[in-house]
Amino acid sequence: MSHCILSQSSSLDDWLCYLESIHPANIEMGLTRVEKVAQQQGLLNFSSKIILIAGTNGKGTTARCLEAMLLAQGYSVGTYASPHIFHYNERVRINGEKLGNQEHVDAFHSLEQSRGAITLTYFEYATLAGLEIFKRHQVDYILLEVGLGGRLDATNIVSPVASVITTIDLDHKDYLGDTRELVGFEKAGIFRKNMPAIVGDLNIPQSVTDFGEKISANMFLSGTDFKYIDNGSSFEWIFESDKVEYQKPAIPAQNVATALTTLKTLNLLPNHKIISQVINELKVEGRFECLSQSPLVYVDVAHNPESARYLAKQLQPFKSQEYKINALVGMLEDKDQKAALSELVEAVDNWSITTLSCFRGANCDILAKKLACLGIKDAQKFASVDNALDNLLPQMQGTEKKGEKQLLIVFGSFYTVADAMLFFS
Repeated sequence: MSHCILSQSSSLDDWLCYLESIHPANIEMGLTRVEKVAQQQGLLNFSSKIILIAGTNGKGTTARCLEAMLLAQGYSVGTYASPHIFHYNERVRINGEKLGNQEHVDAFHSLEQSRGAITLTYFEYATLAGLEIFKRHQVDYILLEVGLGGRLDATNIVSPVASVITTIDLDHKDYLGDTRELVGFEKAGIFRKNMPAIVGDLNIPQSVTDFGEKISANMFLSGTDFKYIDNGSSFEWIFESDKVEYQKPAIPAQNVATALTTLKTLNLLPNHKIISQVINELKVEGRFECLSQSPLVYVDVAHNPESARYLAKQLQPFKSQEYKINALVGMLEDKDQKAALSELVEAVDNWSITTLSCFRGANCDILAKKLACLGIKDAQKFASVDNALDNLLPQMQGTEKKGEKQLLIVFGSFYTVADAMLFFS
């Protein structure tokens, strides 16, 4: 569809279908096209202060932590995140709340009037629409999650007051490179001269600090300028001469420490009482979230080696309590499946695999081959997440009746998690 026949009275679903059709590629790196449209829309110079957040994992949880801390101090906050679990509306939040369909439609319609012959990818369109909405709401702060890499990502057209890198690992290798040094360079592209650049990764690639020094970014590095110490049920955040202990959060403490450091560098850190309250209440959908107590079922969006490694750590206490760990995994075909699965081989007792029927979804036969390479040849195969859960839950309940403790972890993709959450809803 080259000519838009949609209007402000068209449905959000119609608009989203249209956005998927107007650019030949799902991903096209580069800022020229998106910057031109942003300029025409006045989206590069409005009054909100922007915090730009990149990272292989941890962007969503770090943004959620920053959002809650800023809201607790009375600031208005716009948050742009991706991907969504159920509905497109999850990608744009104002003060922690999703918006109605019409706000998104109005933003798309406005962009369509000004883009002319310039083609935009789905993500570029969504990013500009998010900025359009934040401009209309005149929020104090915008938390902008980078989609892919950083240097050439559509979000990098803005002028942030701080740039954050949460973690650096291998993902999207075709676009970002196949070493952490190459990936680090791409992510460091969101740094700005003389502006705070906060890096939460525990093993920072040289390419990140080299780039930061080259452009004179004001870097705050994990392990050097700030630290977090995991004490089991609590964690300590150390920044310069400050050392504070907080209750262990439901999200990775590393990301909380990164968020606290970001706020500190901007003189936006709330008092100890507010921080403690926010940490205690912090919860992010699909991140080691419990869907059922009996049988015990968790979901996690882990889909690359680093997030799978963290998931294995989350499962360790259950292993120590002699739970049998059952895994149901469905992944996208362009992920490094073998590397991600290998991180969980020691943690998981019984494997089940499912085909994802979505765009880029991997067939379970592909996953079976990857597991076979890792020495696992007895994985149960299922046509869908629903089909798998219909079979696995009764099996688990039967085993529990014999006195064996069981846990099921469903992971591998946002799509896998969404299907599991719908099954239990």
